[in-house]
Amino acid sequence: MEITYIIIGLAALSILSLILYFIFRPSSPKRTTESLYSDGLRLLLEGDLKAASEKLKEVVRRDTGHIDAYIKLGDIFRENGQYDQALKVHQSLTVRRNLTPGQQVDIYLSMVYDHRELNAYEKALEFADKILTIDKKNLKGLNAKLEIYRENDLWDNAVDVLKAIEKYSGEDQSKAIATYRVAEGQLLEETGEAREGRIRYRKALKLDPECCPAFICLGNSYDEENRIEEAVDNWQKFGELCPDLLFLVSGRIEQRLFELGNFSEVERYYRRLLDKYPDNIEAAVGIATFYEKKGENQNAIRAIENALDKSPDSLRARIVLTRLYNQGENRDGVAEQLEEMFRIESQQKTFTCGECGFQSREMHWLCPNCYATYSFTDDQV
Repeated sequence: MEITYIIIGLAALSILSLILYFIFRPSSPKRTTESLYSDGLRLLLEGDLKAASEKLKEVVRRDTGHIDAYIKLGDIFRENGQYDQALKVHQSLTVRRNLTPGQQVDIYLSMVYDHRELNAYEKALEFADKILTIDKKNLKGLNAKLEIYRENDLWDNAVDVLKAIEKYSGEDQSKAIATYRVAEGQLLEETGEAREGRIRYRKALKLDPECCPAFICLGNSYDEENRIEEAVDNWQKFGELCPDLLFLVSGRIEQRLFELGNFSEVERYYRRLLDKYPDNIEAAVGIATFYEKKGENQNAIRAIENALDKSPDSLRARIVLTRLYNQGENRDGVAEQLEEMFRIESQQKTFTCGECGFQSREMHWLCPNCYATYSFTDDQV
């Protein structure tokens, strides 16, 4: 009997100990608001917008004064295409009291992007100006304004902003400004103001004497007005500055020089290029084509074959060589070149922006997607 009482007592003590343990055991620490906010930022960077949104919603539920969390939450709405909702969240923050200048800048910047997505560009500019009223040197505000001007082809305004960015950042923006002047000139030419367009191209060349697009656009503009010698002069300068893109103008140079009866200048021009750039395939193609027109097919073949030893993946060179072999009834040579052309064509043959990856069949000096200048590099052609 005593043993039974002892067993019951021990059991009761065990149960009591377990109860006391669960009552008084240390609770796991609750997640702090800042740790939740950090998780939200991490998820945002990882691209998990849904999970990031849940974390940030929890933050603002716990702390309605967490301005940064509200800003990021509104940004997520915008990323999800909920532009009105994003603007509503950001707009509500502008009436908060005791906002720091940094918080005001962040709110206004988000509102710039909200309004841009809603195509409300005037309102977007208004909030960009609010940022610059707080801090005239704020690069985020200046870049936001620059993006709006670029998207709306307001190149003169864009130049003014870019000059301010250059002043406050200390980074040389002359090449970009010159490219913007070219874009402004092209827009003027499209509206029938060719003379004003050429003035912009010359402004570009004053800023950047090696501005390739300015030379090609000047050449095209003069050609439209039948000012052939001036057109050829500018195209030739383009070819000397951008030899890997010579194919953009070589055909027109040859055609106009033949029209002028200046056949010998074609050869001299390509010779100058080859002396300066011995491995340049485009100059070799040009001089081979010139020889072909003169009926000197063997000289043309030698010029192309020598060039292909250095640049075997030039589709243009192989097309010319195939034509020359065909004229000489070299069937084996034609078959070999066709095989090579199939190999080359299977590779990517587009122009690619080195900044954003935008691809195009046309050459761009100003990326249509990210507005980077000179980002379509030669090795990506």
